Amino acid sequence: MKNIIKRMTKKILIVISLLLTINIICSIPYERPTFADSGFSTSYDSGGSSWSSGSSWSSGSDWSSSSSRHHNYSDDSEDAGSMIFSILVFIGIIIYIVIKTNKSNNYKPSYNVPTFDDSVVETQIKKFIPDFNKQEFLNEGYKMYCDIQKAWMDFKLEDVRDIITDELYSMYESQLSTLEVKGEQNVMKDFNLVKGFLKDAVVQNDTITITTGYIIEFYDYIAEKETGKVLRGTDKRKMRVTYEMKFRKTLDQEKKVEKCPNCGAEIDMNSAGICSYCHTKLVTENTKWVLTEKTVKNQELV
Repeated sequence: MKNIIKRMTKKILIVISLLLTINIICSIPYERPTFADSGFSTSYDSGGSSWSSGSSWSSGSDWSSSSSRHHNYSDDSEDAGSMIFSILVFIGIIIYIVIKTNKSNNYKPSYNVPTFDDSVVETQIKKFIPDFNKQEFLNEGYKMYCDIQKAWMDFKLEDVRDIITDELYSMYESQLSTLEVKGEQNVMKDFNLVKGFLKDAVVQNDTITITTGYIIEFYDYIAEKETGKVLRGTDKRKMRVTYEMKFRKTLDQEKKVEKCPNCGAEIDMNSAGICSYCHTKLVTENTKWVLTEKTVKNQELV
């Protein structure tokens, strides 16, 4: 209701401004020197550019000496009318632009959350993972997404190295380095999950990859790291982003490595895939879900 009153108030003010402008224009006396001082009068050829150079209407010599500059009162009335019309058209265009801009800034797209029957995909997954719980899986995927976004924002990718592939890690690390050099930070906060659903599942070489769809709302903008000043994007409105994310893990639990093959130390599977004792990179199949791909399908301000 407040927004409607605010928009109506703006429109009323615009109309009042238009009426006042028309009134002021119509009350302006259309003195002949206004038209004579156009810069093209023959009285300016001598080099004088001020009103004292002989361009006043009292002498009448300037306009009678040149047929191309001859005017009578009816012509001036027509000129005055044309000028008023031109000004009104110009004002109308400005008001139209202001109103359109205002509508654009206050536009909130109507968004219908798509319905997606993922029961077929769920059934397919259960053939390989009998105890698969769709909601638990989608919640876990969303949590992984939020953790990754926070680690990205805070320049702490090491915190999520165990839930993303090496390819994604390398790509994110390179992009973050660029932001850091520029002294910028990608701020993402206040996440809200609108919807999550299954899209596809593929099993290959004892590894299952599940493709999901997520619709998530959050603030997303680039800010100056030191001051927090917004450089790109907006911190006033959230983004609604539709993602396609892929998660993968091995189906063969026997491939799970519990001890470091280099030093024999117990392995914490929640680590970054590196032995905390000898710092050896453990190249093993993922027995827990990892994000392999994240693609933006659609985005809009809300």
